[in-house]
Amino acid sequence: FYCLLFSLAVNAQRKIERAIAKEPAFKGAQVSMSVFNLEKQKHKVSFRSEINILPASTIKLFTLLGALQTFGNSLPMLHYAKQKGRFYFWSSGYPLINHPKYDSGGVLKFLAAQKDSLFYVPRPMTSPALGAGWAWDDQGYGFSAKKSSFPINGNLIQVIVNPSNDSLEVNPSYLQKSITYKRDSLFYKVSRNEHSYQLSLDKVDTLYIPFTPSNATFSRILEDKLDAPIYIGGKSDVLELKHKTFYTSKSTVYEALLHNSHNHIAESLVLMISGAFEWEFNTQTGLAKINQQNKALTGEITQLDGSGLSRYNLISPKALIKILNDLYKRFGSSGIKTYFPQLNFEGTLKNYAPDLSLRTVYAKSGSLKNNHVLAGYLSTASDKHYAFVISVNNYTTDKQDVKKAIGEQLLRLYIKLQ
Repeated sequence: FYCLLFSLAVNAQRKIERAIAKEPAFKGAQVSMSVFNLEKQKHKVSFRSEINILPASTIKLFTLLGALQTFGNSLPMLHYAKQKGRFYFWSSGYPLINHPKYDSGGVLKFLAAQKDSLFYVPRPMTSPALGAGWAWDDQGYGFSAKKSSFPINGNLIQVIVNPSNDSLEVNPSYLQKSITYKRDSLFYKVSRNEHSYQLSLDKVDTLYIPFTPSNATFSRILEDKLDAPIYIGGKSDVLELKHKTFYTSKSTVYEALLHNSHNHIAESLVLMISGAFEWEFNTQTGLAKINQQNKALTGEITQLDGSGLSRYNLISPKALIKILNDLYKRFGSSGIKTYFPQLNFEGTLKNYAPDLSLRTVYAKSGSLKNNHVLAGYLSTASDKHYAFVISVNNYTTDKQDVKKAIGEQLLRLYIKLQ
């Protein structure tokens, strides 16, 4: 009987390998696939699952696991202490304060409600503002916002153009002078430093441009928002004081990480993890803490950043399956549906493979030039639950064709795994 089951499993694996080999979109690419039964805790499919792949944004799954292990579902947004008419506050590294896209968790209201003088205590960041292995030509885009110890506005300038009254709105307004624009016959041309951008002439259009964060810029933006002076304190002012922490239990950060693949949030989470153990913020310290909490994965992951922008990251599909399994144990099937986007319907997976019905797939995608990975969860009609990873590295075909081919592989799996 065991031999029969083994033979059936081998035959199923060979069918998958043949299907992958015949797929035109995968021609010349390095393809791997892993499927793991979450109830039985065993691999169902393992095709090149131990080779290293470029994970792109699927490395965010490891960042997420590290953050959950460190903070759980309650993230620190701000640390503070009061003494003699002074309200001292310092960063936890929380990335959503006055963010143009996401709820900031009430931090500004909390600061505005203080009757004491506000003293900002800077914490140093001892790692570069841009990550190792990031592409230099990405620096002008919003997805490459620079890291900092106390992010504000997502470290982005929001530019809104309204053609109906030919107006330009810049947030934060303090940085308006650094933006220039002109209108021509085809579009608005917006410029900042050496970077140029195009916005629509036909409708209200929004652009996000990274700025270089500093303590001075942070203080000035905060002063404008609070309409109150911000004084500068030092570590020695608060070293002996009992401090408190302002927390949020909202899932906004984690959902933005998975649904929208937000790079700056991922990088900030790594800095937050380092800051939970040391006064200085440091990316490599944060990554080392994540690895210490996951010693079973030691040697299986090379991680240089939290977001996956780095071309130096490496991971095996087998290791990604382990991370997905750990996340499933934390979230359960219902939690997975809350935190992960549904294929073809939500976030970065909207219209992933629109011609295919894949309603029971919730996943995280990762893309860099000529590389695409999809990692997540598939449930069958008989309510069986699986984790899967499908990786297509070094493809030369059309990206949408690759995504459609991945969708077709998932559809085959859905039918076979009933």
